[in-house]
Amino acid sequence: MAKKHAREETVTSPSPNGNTTTTSTTSPTSTTPTKEKRTKTSNGNNKDKENNSTNNNNNNANNNNGNNNINSNILNGSVNSLNNSSTNLFTTHQNNPVKNLKGFDDIGEGILRFEGSKEIDFIGSVKRVHSMMKDYLKKTPQYDYELLSQLFKCDLQLKLENLQLFGDIYVRNCFSILLSNYFNQAKDLGKEFRQIGGFVLVVNPMDIESQPMVTGSILTALHLKMKCIIYVGPGNLPLSQITRLYMCHARGAKIIFHKGDVSSCYTRAWQHAKDMSMVFLDCKFIPHFSLLGAATIAHEMMEDSPDRETIIIPLRLYSQGWSYVSGISIFYKIMKPEIKIIVVQMTDDLFGKDIEGKEFSRQSLFPDRLEIGWLALIHDQSDLTNVFDAFDSRNQGKFSDKDLEALLISIGGDPARNKSMCPKSSLSQTEFVHEVITEITNGLEQLEDKFSYFLPQFKLDNLINHKIIDQLVTATEDQASIAFIKCLEYTHTLTNGKGSIALGGLMSGNIHLRSDEKVLVMLSGGYVDVIDFQTILNYGLDITGQSFEIELDLPDNTTSLNKVLNVIGENKVSVMEVLMDRSCETLKQYHVRTSIQCHSRSFEQQFKIFDVIKSLGFKYSLRKSAILNKEESGFLSPPMIKPSTNLSVSQSINISSSTTNLPPPPPPLSNVLNSSSSNAFNKFGNGNSSASNTPPQYKISPKPYHQQKRNIGDITVQSIREAHNRIKHIMTQPPIYHSTTYSKICGCKVTLMLENTQKTGSFKIRGSSNMVLRALEGAMVNTDERPVGLVAASAGNHAQGVALISAKVGLPCTIVCPEYAPDSKLSSTRQYGAEVIKKGKSLEDAVKLADEICKERNWTLVRPYNDVDVIEGQGTMGCDIYDKVPDVDTVVVNVGGGGMIAGIALFLKRINPNIRIIGVQSANVSPLSEFKQTNQFRYIEPAVLSLADGTNVKMPGGVHTQVLHDMVDEYVTVSENEIASTIVHLLYNSRTVSEGAGCLGLAALMHKKIKVRKDERVCVIICGGNIDMSTLRQVYEYGLRSLGRSFTIHLTTWDYPGTLSKIIGLAARAELKVREIRHIRGGGNINWNEVIISLSFYSNSFNHQNFFLSLLAQEGLFPKIVGRKYIKDNEMVYKIFDKSVDKKNKELKDTFSERQQLFLEQYGKQANVSLESKMN
Repeated sequence: MAKKHAREETVTSPSPNGNTTTTSTTSPTSTTPTKEKRTKTSNGNNKDKENNSTNNNNNNANNNNGNNNINSNILNGSVNSLNNSSTNLFTTHQNNPVKNLKGFDDIGEGILRFEGSKEIDFIGSVKRVHSMMKDYLKKTPQYDYELLSQLFKCDLQLKLENLQLFGDIYVRNCFSILLSNYFNQAKDLGKEFRQIGGFVLVVNPMDIESQPMVTGSILTALHLKMKCIIYVGPGNLPLSQITRLYMCHARGAKIIFHKGDVSSCYTRAWQHAKDMSMVFLDCKFIPHFSLLGAATIAHEMMEDSPDRETIIIPLRLYSQGWSYVSGISIFYKIMKPEIKIIVVQMTDDLFGKDIEGKEFSRQSLFPDRLEIGWLALIHDQSDLTNVFDAFDSRNQGKFSDKDLEALLISIGGDPARNKSMCPKSSLSQTEFVHEVITEITNGLEQLEDKFSYFLPQFKLDNLINHKIIDQLVTATEDQASIAFIKCLEYTHTLTNGKGSIALGGLMSGNIHLRSDEKVLVMLSGGYVDVIDFQTILNYGLDITGQSFEIELDLPDNTTSLNKVLNVIGENKVSVMEVLMDRSCETLKQYHVRTSIQCHSRSFEQQFKIFDVIKSLGFKYSLRKSAILNKEESGFLSPPMIKPSTNLSVSQSINISSSTTNLPPPPPPLSNVLNSSSSNAFNKFGNGNSSASNTPPQYKISPKPYHQQKRNIGDITVQSIREAHNRIKHIMTQPPIYHSTTYSKICGCKVTLMLENTQKTGSFKIRGSSNMVLRALEGAMVNTDERPVGLVAASAGNHAQGVALISAKVGLPCTIVCPEYAPDSKLSSTRQYGAEVIKKGKSLEDAVKLADEICKERNWTLVRPYNDVDVIEGQGTMGCDIYDKVPDVDTVVVNVGGGGMIAGIALFLKRINPNIRIIGVQSANVSPLSEFKQTNQFRYIEPAVLSLADGTNVKMPGGVHTQVLHDMVDEYVTVSENEIASTIVHLLYNSRTVSEGAGCLGLAALMHKKIKVRKDERVCVIICGGNIDMSTLRQVYEYGLRSLGRSFTIHLTTWDYPGTLSKIIGLAARAELKVREIRHIRGGGNINWNEVIISLSFYSNSFNHQNFFLSLLAQEGLFPKIVGRKYIKDNEMVYKIFDKSVDKKNKELKDTFSERQQLFLEQYGKQANVSLESKMN
């Protein structure tokens, strides 16, 4: 038997009364797991630390490695090391409504308690769950965003929980249910969590099922390759329960319909779990364990940023969000009582008016799927639309109670014991989704009664009254929509309704913060249906000035229209549609009412167009749109920041912590840079610079800056490691994780590196920071060599990197960019305080102008790729990849100028020459496509552009040209449409936004441009996310087609009444949603009595499209699919439709003779003259 040792740890912390308190924790280690006991806080002096250390060492030395000891450690959760400064919630808050936390008495080992008390150790319990959860779920990023700090006038951090596994915080709740039930049974199981046989659940139709969380827990376990068995007791099964059973069955759970009564069902399930070393999921404690799981995010947030003063939590529906609102608030109030907790909730006043002027409750822009939607990300068969397809086995566009019964039988059910309860005789897809959500909503309301001994203590008003929550703020849908767009622009991540509400609350003006207040905002969810996303995106862009519709009464001649369109075109605004109406009653003679729909960049751009049109003498009116209040509109034109130029060399270099033992970084940028930009035109400007009326005051160096001469051979593995250490305080550590989705699609083991989540939205911050910081390090030795200003030529990403580092170190900065550079990138660059000059048809033209500025001012040119220091900085990506995926086989890198791929290759190839490095370029701009074979760059026409604007480099290479030839194994190209489809695919599956140049590698892998083995570990870099929102809107239209979620057909048919009704009836059977219908008469190759009908639909998948198209073919209608050739593997995708067309054509051909014979028999000699001649 292992020897028992007392482990004692002393923690000193201030008590509420100001005295010093000492928490002494003793945890005996024995062969038998025991409940964790912890002493409550008491006054006293510190124990002797040396003795404490000795006890710990002795305990570790004699630790037994058997299963029982392992279980004891699991149950204890190494709480001694996890719970420093943990105090009892209720001694900290004497008047707290949850002083006794009712409902935990019967849980047993699933919760930790203080020694000698029934009071739970909430902090210890949460940390124990988190200590094991972190091995299975993602630790989501928590980043500072300087521009958002400027926007909201505080020191702002974001917790990106929208990047969590399956895109939602609720996966924590689900996993906590699994873990806590395991803790409850670990003593009997005698196994570590990884060794258990799986989970057993009982579904009792006679009882209320505990939320979709149970389904989520089972699906999460199945995703983690754990076995799951579900016992179903006797009783009637409502639609929502059958739906959830099918979700689990489709993913791989075993469903057992028990033949006995409910009591024997529980007994059999419990025995089954015991026999197979499985965990029995006890639904009695679902909300308790959910609370612990939700609180783990607070533990992560506090670990990453213990200095935060205010926490802002979004809330969509309290029936779903109570767990994380309560869990986070309680955790923080225990650990840091003075912290301020603010909850932002969306307003419920969603009203509209019908055509009669009657008011009604309108649908929210952010439809809450009651946490069912995100389950679709676990597996396709968990999506409600796919569940409906299974129920609609006869492809009627609806299913009946008989269909539901047949499905129940197919998964093992017995209708005599488990009758299916269909609310109607038949249900369409829309009705099905509505009924499922309604049943779950009703169930949630009943759950409050079932857990009335537990849930009321966490009600909002209760938490507010007792200062657990300090402020409740409401946000409107317009504010949430703007926040939705800002999340895309600044964080380059996708949020859903409840995710964007928190930032919307900051826009409301109801949250008052100090300029130096340290605020942490949680983005809680990232699952958005692809069609809902388009709706929110369009609305958000409309109210932020990125689209408009103008109506004019023009003389009915082409010249007038041309003048208006010329004004719009000269202001770089895209025309979407022009409609002409000559029948309007209020028109002047010989005039036409013209409506023009446009996509713009800002309200300022719109106003400029309106002023010019007015000056031409044309009267116009605007379509009414949402009007923002002063606080909301202020966030559309964020303030620009001005770098401080008064910092000394030593102060500037403080932001780095390199190998030269430099001091720690200074305060955040928002504390240093607090004034507006006053940059103005100079002689190189062309009117696109960020300007004011103040004359430029540039500091001109008396002599040119001479950068330390280095060659490409100076870059080594060690130097790149040093560069990584030098810049680690400037950049953010990007998420690097295995992607199950893309591994399945690409046929290999895919790891994604999300460099698009960097605070500047791109990897470029690495290279520019390394160069500038190296220069400042040199200046510490020779102050005469300190740079006095920075100049860069860039299409946008490099510009932001240079602008940020220049602001950090206090140097003025000028950016020269080509004319095609997206406004989104330039806007952020200006906000960092840089002067922006937009000039030149290509990047090479911009580089020439940047050189001229450098010579005139004696400033330092920070090259985007042709520089050893910059390449060395980009090579730090190789460090991150190798540290995270040391057994990587292939790295796929997007290539523009080649600095990134050269740096990565110089690091990885020297560590392991067998690692494949593959470069990817756009087919439009691919100077390196034949470089390996011909040793020559390919000529690219200067006017050629690409969606991948960041890699639009016609002349790559320089100091690293030989590296591009010798150390890169292969170059491949991808088309523009392949890039566009990948942007949307990545947005939906990773919840992050990529620009065209950012996802070239993934596009190549998805479209089979790279040969890979099934067991090959491939790392794909998503290197940038700075895409213009109006461009994203255009790209998204194509992306929906590539995902099978949208399509358009042209159908030529007779122009008869009832034809359209027949077509739409077939579309209803295929569960399609109509987007647009247009009739084209008198045009194309059609007869006078024919019509071309253009029909656009939303669809759930390519299968639904094929079904609809096949139905049309069966009716003798043969549509043409618009843009079919751009769909990946379109011959395979539309194989079913093509076969149905061939079958129908063959049928018509083979039966023609039969139909001819019947025709002749019917009309006899009237139709056959030969019969009459024979008779004569």
